Amino acid sequence: MLGVLGQVLISIASFLLVLTFIVTIHELGHFLVARAFGVKVDRFAVGFGKAVASRTDRHGIEWRLGWLPLGGYVKFSGDLDASSVPDRAGLDELRRRVVAERGPGAERDYFHFKPVWQRALIVAAGPMANFILAITIFAVVFMAVGVSLRP
Repeated sequence: MLGVLGQVLISIASFLLVLTFIVTIHELGHFLVARAFGVKVDRFAVGFGKAVASRTDRHGIEWRLGWLPLGGYVKFSGDLDASSVPDRAGLDELRRRVVAERGPGAERDYFHFKPVWQRALIVAAGPMANFILAITIFAVVFMAVGVSLRP
């Protein structure tokens, strides 16, 4: 039989496992919609802090697992800071740099230069992914352990 400390540790580990799963689904929603609209992504990270594991795929996206599993993020190319909210001067500088490096029209691959409706869908995709996850979990649970009622 586990002592109180063992039960607390199991509860904390379970919480972190579930939180990590939910955050991954949330960030995957942002990521998939952004990629569907052709937005360049630099990093997909689950967890914060130093990387426990990291891999860069053929598209140049770094897939990272941080040591502190309390969140995650998708870093789009051109994000100037952690809040992903650049100022006008930062956007103008980014546009100049991208056009100089990759040529005219290359800025269309960046989140901040996409039409507002595409940016709105990318932002909404994370919460929608969680909503779909909740519906799926409830449906599976009710199908597996639901009770049949006859009127």
